[in-house]
Amino acid sequence: MRTRRVFVDHELEAGSEIDLPADTVNYLRNVLRLKDGQPLELFNGRGRRAHGQMTLARREARVLVESSEASPEESVVPITLMAALAKGEKLELVIQKAVELGVTTIAPVQTERSVLELKGDRAEKRLTRWRQIMINACEQCGRDTLPDIEPIRSLGQALMATDAPVRLVLDPRAQQPLTALRDQPRPTGVALLVGPEGGLTEDEVAQAEEHGFRALSIGPRILRAETAAITGVAVLQYQWGDLG
Repeated sequence: MRTRRVFVDHELEAGSEIDLPADTVNYLRNVLRLKDGQPLELFNGRGRRAHGQMTLARREARVLVESSEASPEESVVPITLMAALAKGEKLELVIQKAVELGVTTIAPVQTERSVLELKGDRAEKRLTRWRQIMINACEQCGRDTLPDIEPIRSLGQALMATDAPVRLVLDPRAQQPLTALRDQPRPTGVALLVGPEGGLTEDEVAQAEEHGFRALSIGPRILRAETAAITGVAVLQYQWGDLG
């Protein structure tokens, strides 16, 4: 049986004892069917992992940290994925796969054709849910650093907040493909803007270009929003990051 990974918001010092949250205890006991004395790998989302042994009581669980170490380095090129709000579980899928692919920051963006509109308490609840999806994705893929997730912004606000040296927007109408970047030197950071169902409008693409974004396509076929986002990140990581 492989050692299970669990997120904990602690510093993970060797010799420390960590009480696991109630929902984590329930998951370990009733879903994974783990038993008292089994090993666990812990990570804190801040670039550190630890190994320990679990003491499982009736309603509680505690881990004695036996060893602790810095995590493997993150991707050599920080990527900010500016993903338009999408309905249903599409954006949740994008967030999950972006974590697996090593994205550094996720920036949810409200665009003209975004079917989903989130404000106030609804926005806060959705951000909390997205963060949990990120934690679960890290548990699965072996990543120890949680990406940052920014507040939901309008497109204009998101464009003004971006300071990445390389800025790209996916647009099927663009004349050049994303792979045209393959011969360029690795940048110190990339922002990738991807539209919602129905894509970005021409005015929105023009607005992005006014903020230094370069419009590129992702091939001859029209991809769904979630497919375009995942594929775009994968291509960037292959060209410049740690998938090449």
